[in-house]
Amino acid sequence: MQAVMSVGDGGPKNEKVYLSEVLEPTSKGKATYYLQQEGKDGDLFIGKVYTMTGELKAEGRFQDEALMIEQGPFVFFHSNGKIESKGNYALGYKTGVWERYDKWGQPLAEKVYDHEPLLNIVYNLAETMPKAPGGEKEFVRIITEKVKLPPGKELNKNITASFIVEKSGAISNVKVIDGDSGEVDEQLVEMIKSTQPWQPGAEKGLPVRVEMRMPVQF
Repeated sequence: MQAVMSVGDGGPKNEKVYLSEVLEPTSKGKATYYLQQEGKDGDLFIGKVYTMTGELKAEGRFQDEALMIEQGPFVFFHSNGKIESKGNYALGYKTGVWERYDKWGQPLAEKVYDHEPLLNIVYNLAETMPKAPGGEKEFVRIITEKVKLPPGKELNKNITASFIVEKSGAISNVKVIDGDSGEVDEQLVEMIKSTQPWQPGAEKGLPVRVEMRMPVQF
C-alpha cells in the first residue's frame, strides 16, 4: 500500500490513494478501496483503508508519513464490521501470531509469520533498482575500457555477468555466464567488484538485495 502527499494553500495534506481488491495501488476507476493518513500514534503514522462507500476495511500503523512501510499493530475488518484478522507488522511484513476470525466473530486457526527470512530475499526486480556510481554509462565505460583482451584474442559472443547489490551497496556473488575466456572472465569479475559501492535497490522505501544481470560487449 502506498500513499502520496500534496501541498496546497494550507500546507501538506493527505490525499486518498486508490487501491485494488488486493490492496495494490490502482486508478480511481478500478479501485475497491482507498487509503489515507489519519493522525499519529507516537512516532508512528495512522493509516486507514476504506471501501469506496466509506466502510472501514483496515486500520494500522506505519513507519513513514507516506504510508509505505507498515510497522506495528494492524486490524482488518469483514464487510459487516467484525474483525477479520489482527496482528503486527515489522518493516512492512507480517510478523508473529495473527489472530483470525470468521464473519460471525468466531475464532479461526491463527497464522504465525516469520518476517526475518523475507528481509534477506534477493529481488530480480525492485521498485527502485540499484544504480552504479556515475550511472550505467560510466559503469559500461569502466568495464569496456579496463577489461583487456589477450593479444590476438577475439570474443565471438557477448558475455553476461550477474551479481548481487547488497543493502549496503556492496557487490557480492559476481558470476560470468557463458564466458568466453578464463582470463577475460577474471578481469570482468574484478572490474565489477571495483565499482562498489552502488546505490542499493529499494522496496517500499527500504534497501533490499537485488540481483543484476548485464550483457557486456567488447
